[in-house]
Amino acid sequence: MIGDRRILAVVPARGGSQRLIAKNTRPMAGRPMVAWTLEAARGSVLIDHLVVSTDDPAVAAVASDMGWPPPFLRPGHLSGPAASVIDAVEHALEQVGGRWDYVVLLQPTSPLRTAEDIDCAIRLCDETGAPAVIGVSPLPKPPAFYGRIDAAGRYCPGGVDLERTAVVNGAIYVGRPDILLRKRTFQCDGALAYPMPFERGWDVDTLAEFTVCEALLSVGATEPR
Repeated sequence: MIGDRRILAVVPARGGSQRLIAKNTRPMAGRPMVAWTLEAARGSVLIDHLVVSTDDPAVAAVASDMGWPPPFLRPGHLSGPAASVIDAVEHALEQVGGRWDYVVLLQPTSPLRTAEDIDCAIRLCDETGAPAVIGVSPLPKPPAFYGRIDAAGRYCPGGVDLERTAVVNGAIYVGRPDILLRKRTFQCDGALAYPMPFERGWDVDTLAEFTVCEALLSVGATEPR
């Protein structure tokens, strides 16, 4: 809570995965991948309440074992690969009820974001009055490594505005529920970026990305500096 502003966190964790089967509960550095997100949320000093939205009993069991409230089981139309995360957030808001000033989306596929990242993004949204805040990461290489390929297939160095280029990393989204449900996106006009180091912005979709995150967690490379 910030002052009298109430903050709800939602962790959307479907059981299905088309590229890396059951990745949310796949063991990563000694615990299921989703547990890293739940642990980061536990360390937040601003989150008032957290709900897990899932269709997977295994995900629900992980959350319960960690002491979180019983997850919200999604209805069938929110359980397939085409399910909208905004629809899942809306369902969670309806199920938990009450007044919430901010909703924080924490996807379990971003296991390296920290509690400090979560709280800094929430404060940025609150202090600036922005409609939303989105976690972003820099590009992984210095500007000299980037260029363009022309119509003839030739590589042309430069010509890319990298100083203002960032990647939405999927780790943190903060929004005001009324605006979010009206616009159906966190990426609305006036949304601010919350910059994160590249190593904390990994989004797991493949086995290679999973392996990198596991290695970084194992050596403690994601602690804030």
